[in-house]
Amino acid sequence: MGNELRDSIAKLATTMTTVASTDLPISVVESIKGAYKRETVTAAKEQLSTILKNIELSKDKTSSLCQDIGIPTFKISVGSEARLDFDIEDMLTKATAEATADVPLRQNICHPLTKLNTKTNTGFGIPVFYYDYLYGKDYIEIESQFRGGGSAFRSSVYSLAPTAPRLESIKKVVFDHVAMAGGIPCPPTVVGIGLGGTPDQSLNLAFDALYRDPVGSPHPEEDMAEIESVLYKTLNETGIGTMGLGGDTTVLAVHLEYIGSHIATHPVAIAFGCWVNRYAKVRFYKDGRVEWLTHNK
Repeated sequence: MGNELRDSIAKLATTMTTVASTDLPISVVESIKGAYKRETVTAAKEQLSTILKNIELSKDKTSSLCQDIGIPTFKISVGSEARLDFDIEDMLTKATAEATADVPLRQNICHPLTKLNTKTNTGFGIPVFYYDYLYGKDYIEIESQFRGGGSAFRSSVYSLAPTAPRLESIKKVVFDHVAMAGGIPCPPTVVGIGLGGTPDQSLNLAFDALYRDPVGSPHPEEDMAEIESVLYKTLNETGIGTMGLGGDTTVLAVHLEYIGSHIATHPVAIAFGCWVNRYAKVRFYKDGRVEWLTHNK
């Protein structure tokens, strides 16, 4: 059984990575189309129209959605009934290099001090890999992500005072940070919020929230979903708009995730995903079957 799983991942790894960089997930495209239909400001509507044309051209020509492909990242969720007894990181690293050459993708990755560029978008610990565990499942899910350069680097972590009014403080921190970022993250954005844990854990939660699919689906807990809804409405009233040129849509969605918080520390992390919110998620069953979860393939 292990060979079927390995072979199906190997066969599709480069395709999945290529799709993630050239073809937006269905729900992201639909959310942008919805923003276009609702938009009342001419300049913003024109920008959204250009974005939608860009999406179609990139998909048809298999070309990069944006000249900046960000940082290649993979989230690998392993079912307890699926055997991961092969070097999946090596497989996905080679797929990233192949997609870089084939599409082609801009060669982003370099040494942080010497600026030596591998010209493959791999090396120096890239791609980045995150793992999750799925008890009782007979498959492995792989999500190929290209985490944006400009948008991601407007992300941040704040620490609330233990005595601060919790809910209003969270809303204020998020509002102020999005307002400060303005048009730099290339809105309309998806805003991810991570609450609790240590600062690094909260920021990882915020980034993970960016890839909730479908975009705009509410948190399963009613009180958390209410916070998402209020912030979505409030942030779209800032007038920042598409590409920071004004308009009705500054954010496509607000996704919030949380874990337990220490009684004396209350981190709030905020992450941005620009409109080019690139990811592709595929489920690989141990018998070799494959299921695309984000695209019609």
